[in-house]
Amino acid sequence: MSDGQQISLLSEPSPRLAEGPAALAPAPRLTSKGIAPGDIVEVDRKGRRFHALVEGIEQRETGRFDLAVRPLDGRSTWRSATVRDVVGVWRRARGSGGMRPEEA
Repeated sequence: MSDGQQISLLSEPSPRLAEGPAALAPAPRLTSKGIAPGDIVEVDRKGRRFHALVEGIEQRETGRFDLAVRPLDGRSTWRSATVRDVVGVWRRARGSGGMRPEEA
């Protein structure tokens, strides 16, 4: 638009989401940051940052969560992290098998 006018998209009808068994809500995520097994996380452990695949989550008696992770880079040897160490999360997309980044 060359005249600088803006179009309001709020009046447009929202597209209907698919209904039925294929559109069931995913299971709720355990941690406060919404991390689940299969997600890719960016971890900061003692000043070292690395990306890792979450393989499992375990809750301590205190209520905090420990993550079993597999680093994506072979130079990192950390195999565990806490939710507090996580600085970024890329969650599994529901149906496409792709990843989408989300802020922690």
